[in-house]
Amino acid sequence: MPDERCSACGGSSLTEHQEHTVETDKDGNQTPVTRRWTGACSQCHGSGIS
Repeated sequence: MPDERCSACGGSSLTEHQEHTVETDKDGNQTPVTRRWTGACSQCHGSGIS
């Protein structure tokens, strides 16, 4: 059976990721922070195939 393209990344091996945290600013106030980045697909681990 041939390898199939990963359904999460469409075979590109990359997906968008985001992380949500709460950080304390310089005044001591808690602030929600969202970070976004493009990285290796978490389903296929960057191989592009399932």
